[in-house]
Amino acid sequence: MCGIAGVFKLSGAITVGDVSAVLEMLDAQFHRGPDDWGLLLPRPALDEPEIKTLLDRVDPTHVSTYPATSSAPGVVLGSRRLAIIDRSFRGRMPMGTEHDERWVVLNGEIYNHRELRAELEGVATFRSHSDSEVLLQGWSRWGDGVAERLRGMFAFALFEALPRPRLVLGRDRLGIKPLYTWGDGVRVVFASEVRALLVSGLVPSEANPEALLRFLELGSVPAPLTTMKDVQPLPEGELAHVDARGMSRARFWDLGEAVGRARATRPRSFEEAVTSTRAMLEESMRLHLVSDVPVGAFLSGGVDSASMVALAAPQLERPMTTLTVTFDEAELSEAHYARMVAERYRTDHREVRLQPGAVFDDLPQMFAAMDQPTVDGLNVWCVSRAARDAGLRVVLSGLGGDEVFWGYRHVRFAPALEAVCRIMSSLPPSTRRTLVRAAARGAPVLRAGLDRAAYLEDPSALSAYFLVRGLFTPGQASRLLGLSSTEFANAPVRLPYAGSDGMREALTTYDITHYLGNQLLRDGDVMSMAHSVEMRVPYLDHPLVERVMSLPARYKLAKERPKPLLLSALDGRIPRGVWDRRKMGFTLPMARWMRAREPELRTICHESKQLDARAVDRVWNGFLRGRHHWSRPWAVYVLSQFEAGLKRNASRAR
Repeated sequence: MCGIAGVFKLSGAITVGDVSAVLEMLDAQFHRGPDDWGLLLPRPALDEPEIKTLLDRVDPTHVSTYPATSSAPGVVLGSRRLAIIDRSFRGRMPMGTEHDERWVVLNGEIYNHRELRAELEGVATFRSHSDSEVLLQGWSRWGDGVAERLRGMFAFALFEALPRPRLVLGRDRLGIKPLYTWGDGVRVVFASEVRALLVSGLVPSEANPEALLRFLELGSVPAPLTTMKDVQPLPEGELAHVDARGMSRARFWDLGEAVGRARATRPRSFEEAVTSTRAMLEESMRLHLVSDVPVGAFLSGGVDSASMVALAAPQLERPMTTLTVTFDEAELSEAHYARMVAERYRTDHREVRLQPGAVFDDLPQMFAAMDQPTVDGLNVWCVSRAARDAGLRVVLSGLGGDEVFWGYRHVRFAPALEAVCRIMSSLPPSTRRTLVRAAARGAPVLRAGLDRAAYLEDPSALSAYFLVRGLFTPGQASRLLGLSSTEFANAPVRLPYAGSDGMREALTTYDITHYLGNQLLRDGDVMSMAHSVEMRVPYLDHPLVERVMSLPARYKLAKERPKPLLLSALDGRIPRGVWDRRKMGFTLPMARWMRAREPELRTICHESKQLDARAVDRVWNGFLRGRHHWSRPWAVYVLSQFEAGLKRNASRAR
């Protein structure tokens, strides 16, 4: 796990500004890799007096060079390293081949690096045991096809100095690890975090108002937007090629296509599906436990984390450290169920009790770490800090279990949502609103959509998704931001859609591409890495995702118990009390905590120059009257604090 950064100069020599930019970006990402760092630049750059003076302040053993001519396009690469695999100096990045013609920086883990290494040992010479070198040697042998062979979570930069300088950026299939880019026709700048780009001195700190509006719509910023204009994430499952001609992109994996291929060979019965799912879960866990440091787990007490511990603990030689957050609001705590699992598998179980005062006192640090605004992430921030305090560098998370195994209520009720969308689309607006209000009294899943009935005009999965997941309508968000123009307000964001054969599959696709990719995984990465902790997600091993998503709906839904495929695959390894109860989710008692601090939080929101005070009051008043979920005022509060953070970053960049 690392933080990576770089500048590719399309023409002209590397300047002191380029080198300084990468050093600044590495400093901004120190938390992502406190163990080690490295820098790569063209050999002729060392002859430049300004660059030489700049590098006099760093340890020269951390600086590498590659052969180049002063007129050729060039690159400066940097890495901050959290040492997990091969913790020796041999794992330092940027890492080069024997003659310095190819180089790599990698953020993440290649879980099948041992298997790939075995394929390469006859044709490549290895100087370390790191997965980074396997990626580098694999690229030398297989070219860009190496990406299709990788199994893991990763974002990387591969550079070839000779014969023609070129850079290849890549990101894993499900977007578990982040990578952001910016270009102006002269340079392409990239880093693991947007805020690192902002301190580079090369990327303008120009806010993107559409991203803020979309955040208010959905609770996170959907790709390809970021809060900074012209800064974009590299899409999941893609490679970007950069050379003197510019940048182009190519996909090496597509969710819809992969699921379609898996359907051709899917099991023919539920029993066969259970057997194959069990084998894939066990294999995924075996790979996710590969580490040269101890691996712990976030154990919330739900089915996903309990299943994860049931799969992992028996494979370890020592008791696994498990972590659970607790609080005084017992009706919202799953600590009892987490203890049941911990006792069964004899883990070294630790409970971290959160007090609202301490949590809110810690918010400035959390907002300082927040790379993109989100209504989520606070829970991961708290439990990741506990993991760090317990001495853990690697933890397993159950993220992805709900998306892959259909654990969300809206997936279960998808046919009803589909029927509602179709009926509502044929009715006048006034009638639609009356019916939605009436239906909400008996269908809690619709309650959040009372003032978003406009989404029901279109009988589609997207309408249903916004009804379930949305926070504010575009018009409401526009009013909160004080936008006089309707440029964005009348154009709801369109989410990626991989194609499916039903409402359930469509909602699941949206959950994976947006809610998981743009929110849960992004927050999980940023909030865990803020504490120098690597979070791994075994439910998102791509062969497992492809297989389970290809299976018929009847295998993944049952009236008598949740996630029948997962529980059947675990074959009694989970205590009945853990799964035979109402789903709660890994969350905090935010509604109660926010009510107790409403005057203070509302005042802070009013201090924002970006938010309309009257619109802010309407949100808070609706929350206090029980009309709005706590996530709405929380989103407004988050935006006010994120705005303050942007100003601090812009000041630092100047």
